[in-house]
Amino acid sequence: MPELGKFIFALLIVLLVSCAQQPTGGEPEPWYQAETLKPYDDVLAELELAITENNFRITGHNHIGSVIRQRDNLSFPDYDTIQFCNLTLARQMLEMSPAAVSYMPCNIALRSEHGKVIITTHLLPTDGPDEKLNAFFRELNGKLKKIVDFAAEN
Repeated sequence: MPELGKFIFALLIVLLVSCAQQPTGGEPEPWYQAETLKPYDDVLAELELAITENNFRITGHNHIGSVIRQRDNLSFPDYDTIQFCNLTLARQMLEMSPAAVSYMPCNIALRSEHGKVIITTHLLPTDGPDEKLNAFFRELNGKLKKIVDFAAEN
């Protein structure tokens, strides 16, 4: 019996090690970013306009910087995140890949840093095994870049 216990223990160790998450090799995250010297509130308004003009609906807006300023009564930079979705595109994407729900909704973050406003969005992966989904993501990434660029234009 003690040998069986050792075997089970060794087997559990092997299983745990094989289930551990492997490092990604340090590949950079696929972000798209633009910056501008325009006033923060102007960039925010133009970002909201660009989102709706590209047939997306804003589903959430987090005013992180202003909430921290109010709560803690201190000077704190502006930070916002805006979540948005187009249900027609969402349906097409989910029909191709139900697991793609993890990419929803689209998200753009903006922040005030060193006198600039920085606008960032996370791009969707375009190197998966499904070329139809890759093409869809490339098109959606183009829309996300267009929205960011519009808000950053001087």
